[in-house]
Amino acid sequence: MNREVLDRYREAIVQAAEAEKALIDCRARLAIIEKEIELSGKASDTPPKTMTERFIDDNRDKLEPDDIEFLSEKHRGAKEVVRYSGISESTLRRMVDAEKIEARRTDAGHRRYNTVSVVRYLITERDGPSA
Repeated sequence: MNREVLDRYREAIVQAAEAEKALIDCRARLAIIEKEIELSGKASDTPPKTMTERFIDDNRDKLEPDDIEFLSEKHRGAKEVVRYSGISESTLRRMVDAEKIEARRTDAGHRRYNTVSVVRYLITERDGPSA
């Protein structure tokens, strides 16, 4: 009977040691995850670039100062696009229908043209496809 009690005691000690080891492993994994989160937070202090910023970076050599000014807003009304591009309003509508440029509609039904798509069209289609 003494032997049986001793064996159960040993088994309990082994189980306690295994549980303690598992707890230490969990704490180590948690510390690693917390550090990764902390480091990724520091890396993302700089917000990702917008589509417009990436477009300007990729096409800076093709853009004039007035292009960059036009791109300062994400969407522009038809009159602003006409004034900037020289394309008539009816042609702009047809270009949207043909999916050459992007536009969205306001709640009042007016078209607001995506400035990046307008400038991209002017660079690629009007000036000829880039090689």
